[in-house]
Amino acid sequence: MIQRIAFLVFIMFFVGCSKTEEERIKPMIVMKTGDFTIDGSSVPVGGKLSFGITAIEGSAPITNLRIRRIAGGKTITELDKGLYIPQGGLDYTFNAVKSAEAIETWTFMVMNANRDTTQFSLTVLLGEGSAYGPVLHFPSIIIGMQNHSSLPQYLDLHSGALYTSTSVSGHEAAIDMVGFVYQTGGVMSPTLCCPAYSGSSSVTGHYPAITNWVTRNSTLYDYYTSDNQLISEAQFDGAANDSLLVSAYKPGNVSGLCKYAYAGRVIPFKTEDGKYGMIKMKRSDIDTDGVMEFEVKIQP
Repeated sequence: MIQRIAFLVFIMFFVGCSKTEEERIKPMIVMKTGDFTIDGSSVPVGGKLSFGITAIEGSAPITNLRIRRIAGGKTITELDKGLYIPQGGLDYTFNAVKSAEAIETWTFMVMNANRDTTQFSLTVLLGEGSAYGPVLHFPSIIIGMQNHSSLPQYLDLHSGALYTSTSVSGHEAAIDMVGFVYQTGGVMSPTLCCPAYSGSSSVTGHYPAITNWVTRNSTLYDYYTSDNQLISEAQFDGAANDSLLVSAYKPGNVSGLCKYAYAGRVIPFKTEDGKYGMIKMKRSDIDTDGVMEFEVKIQP
């Protein structure tokens, strides 16, 4: 009798598990065509890559998007983005630039809350010629820290336009950067941040109004290159086209917040829409009512 009961429990457990397994649906990825980069595309060095990624969540909300580039025997994580999309699916555009490698393999992985994943891969070939182009140059941009009473504090990196807490109304979707200073690691740190980077020690802690913005752009800063001063001021000054802007940015060590942005440091960055650029810090006060002055070069 005991053996029979144990057997029935086993069967019920097995059937229950099987039913649960059948109900779990993995996410699905479909890559856009048209104006987007597709499998087998030939793109010259420095040419724009644009991937249109759509995904269906399956039986649980989408929680992660990871994009990797495999080139020259190296695997580079270009994006590892936490998400929460309970329904409606993912619609995302990712822009990059073609390297000098003959073949690049790009992989796109989506995961949902059940930790079910799906992946799509495509290959991009090296085309003829070079597509590196000119840069926009803003020689002097001056912003105030979080408690400065008169200077603007919100910056559109694409145009160099500056906005105060009053004049930014209606321009929130154009803002890529703000600056502030705070204590971290026992020192006062002049810091670059972006509207999408939240938290008490980040942008919304110092600019709480950003919490209510409908569009909050993400700008990623290569803090490793900045911290280790891998790009000199002379290299920045000599950048006449965007080749250095692209090659200087290392996606493996990036964040929406860049601490210790002291004068003399060069900080590579990438904007929400995939434009590469560099910031050369000229002045970095360590007072909350102080000033930052810097120079910017960015792809048009």
